[in-house]
This record gives sequence, structure tokens and C-alpha cells, in this order.
Amino acid sequence: MIVVYIDTETGGVQPHHPTIQLAAVAMDGDTEVGAFEQRIAFNEADCDPEALRLNHYTREAWADAVSPAVTAARFAAWLRPFQSVTLTSKRTGQPYTVARLAGYNAVSFDVPRLREMFAGQFFPCEYLTRDVLQRALFYFDEHPHGPQPANFKLATVCAMFGIDTDGAHGALADARMCARLYRVMVEAA
Repeated sequence: MIVVYIDTETGGVQPHHPTIQLAAVAMDGDTEVGAFEQRIAFNEADCDPEALRLNHYTREAWADAVSPAVTAARFAAWLRPFQSVTLTSKRTGQPYTVARLAGYNAVSFDVPRLREMFAGQFFPCEYLTRDVLQRALFYFDEHPHGPQPANFKLATVCAMFGIDTDGAHGALADARMCARLYRVMVEAA
């Protein structure tokens, strides 16, 4: 089963702040079989300047940015070979496939933003998202006598497991960190 780990970067943490980057890695077990990265065009005035700094934003780096709609179309095309979950249409009774998603805090943060990009279009992903943050919370609940993280930010938890956090807050680096964190927690369980 292919799992697609996603990450978004944003111009702030509030819902009105724009999504400025989308990235994903398709994983077949421990093997990365595909990667996607897209910078998204946005209005700087709509952002928290500190969030832009944290997310490595520069006008030069975003020169090739595209609209959210183009991002959604490119992401949908990239996902096609990784759509490994078969569902049945309630309307037609015919089978169709979608991608299985995972991410860190993805259920409440990344996936709602991704669905917003697909507004009015077919969402080529399973609605049940695997959230690695939840896995981390359970892991540390189950290991109360071991070291505990200072917080549950992705980079903090990854560092506790010895996972390289270079490039943190870049969407592609975060997607890869998330995929690695999941595998390390499964092995450590």
C-alpha cells in the first residue's frame, strides 16, 4: 500500500492565512517512490511576516509560484500512480481509486487546506487521513518513563528519535521527516 505523506507551509497559522507551499512524498514501506513540491502564489500582505521568515520565504524563491488551482491540478496529476485505495461510487456503483494520505497534524491543519485547493473538483484522496501526530501522542503515553518531548512540534519529536531536521519548515523536508518519524515509531513500539 502506497502512503502519501503531505505537508503544507502557510503564511501564518490562522485559517485566513494563505497556503504558500504544498509537498508530498509517496512511500512504499521505507522506500520513497515519488516526490512533489509546489510553491503557491499569495499576497504577502495577507501573511504574518514571522511565518514567512520561518518558512524560508523569499520573493526570488517564489518566482515560479502558481495559483492554488494550478497547484491542485498538478498535485492531482502527480497522485495518479499512487492512488492505491479502491472505493465504490455511491452514485454509480463503479469502483474508483484514491490516494491514502498521512501527515503530521494533517487532519486539523494540512488536509483542510488541501481540500480547499480542490474546491469544486474531485478530491483524489481518501478522506480518512493517517495523522502521525496522533501516533506520537499515543507513543509517548505508552512510554511515560522514557524521555518526553518539550513540545509536539514535528522537528522536536523527530530530533528525539535522531531524525535529521535540516530544512524543517520547508514542506518537502517536513513531509520526508514525517514519513521517517512514522517508520521509526513503528520500529520502536
